[in-house]
Amino acid sequence: MNEKRYKSVIVLWGVIFLVLHTLSLINVVGLRPFAFTYLDKLITSLVALIVLALVIIFIGLSLKKKKAGPIIGIVLGAIYILNFNLTNIFISVVNLVAGVCFIISCAGMLRFIAKENKKQPEKEEKQTENA
Repeated sequence: MNEKRYKSVIVLWGVIFLVLHTLSLINVVGLRPFAFTYLDKLITSLVALIVLALVIIFIGLSLKKKKAGPIIGIVLGAIYILNFNLTNIFISVVNLVAGVCFIISCAGMLRFIAKENKKQPEKEEKQTENA
């Protein structure tokens, strides 16, 4: 994975998760508001805010090539896997698939960051030898 692909994958996953949560909010508040209780609406709104914060933190840390970014992404993927709703099976299956794919992608990002961190000390050693 090169630098350009790494950054595009981060932004793509961020957009996917923001769209998924926007759709779940629209479903609860707009499409079928009478099918959900006030507690369901409140929980969905709070989870959306927490996931929004996690997505923003994931994007910021991952673009800075910090290992904490993909680790937060793995937590976010686990949240999506565990978020199963019997009232809408289709959205639950989509969340499950997105969570699994995201965890696999974050593992690849961690590997990329580890490789980049190995390359940087070698470059610094060569620069000090040349000086």
